[in-house]
Amino acid sequence: MNIQLRTHAAVERAEAERERIEEKVAAFEEFGERVSEVSADAGQQVGGASGPTRSAGSANSRRGQSGGSALAGSAVAAGATASGGTRATADAAETVREAFAETVLPYADADTLSEAMADELSAELAAALSPAAGGFTPGLKGQLLSRVESRTKECGLLADAIGTERDRIQAVADELDAATDWLAEADETPLLQLGFEELRERHDRLAEFRETCTRLAGERQSAVRGTQNDGLTGIRESELLDHLYADFEDDHPVLADLARLDDALADCQRAVRKHLCARV
Repeated sequence: MNIQLRTHAAVERAEAERERIEEKVAAFEEFGERVSEVSADAGQQVGGASGPTRSAGSANSRRGQSGGSALAGSAVAAGATASGGTRATADAAETVREAFAETVLPYADADTLSEAMADELSAELAAALSPAAGGFTPGLKGQLLSRVESRTKECGLLADAIGTERDRIQAVADELDAATDWLAEADETPLLQLGFEELRERHDRLAEFRETCTRLAGERQSAVRGTQNDGLTGIRESELLDHLYADFEDDHPVLADLARLDDALADCQRAVRKHLCARV
């Protein structure tokens, strides 16, 4: 008897995705470290340029000079400082974008860098870090680091949830293997060669496997309706399963396998009962 089961493929899918999300956690951690090293102080140089201008003006006034040329020189210096500060903050924002592209981007489900930053961080942060915005202030840096910390925690929770799912369906796969292995071995002996007691024992064993299927299906359905929580963050099991098995033929491969196996066991039971009735 050959029963096509997909639970083992589901286990492999869950394990592969858990590993990918754990790599994404490490990517966010690295991105956060690199953002921390980017200086946002340069953006303060623009405001500081007014100080020397006022000092120069006061000194020229005390010396009784006209101050025209001195003030003009101070204005040029202030403008240069402001321009330098703007360039510095623009360069800092570019450094942040490059860091994101080299760390988190490979794990994002997006076509462009800007789309990935919007998806993985937020649309507001992506806009604030865009070349058009052209700045990286201390306030923006703080918001970005806070968001990176949140995303790291969220991805870590997702990896843990996927690990729990993998372990859970691996246990089901083991139960399925036990039943299918027994069926394969039992099929090697035709029912006609079995005596009445042997037929009755086989019927009872089939009933036990069917009870196991019913139990596992109930546990699985309860799990599907549940939520995995960690503090204030929760992951709905149904959303997790959609994330993992969207490309599977069955939306719920484990439940589908349990139903297939139960149908096969029921067919075997009917065949055994026919032989039992014939022996009475």
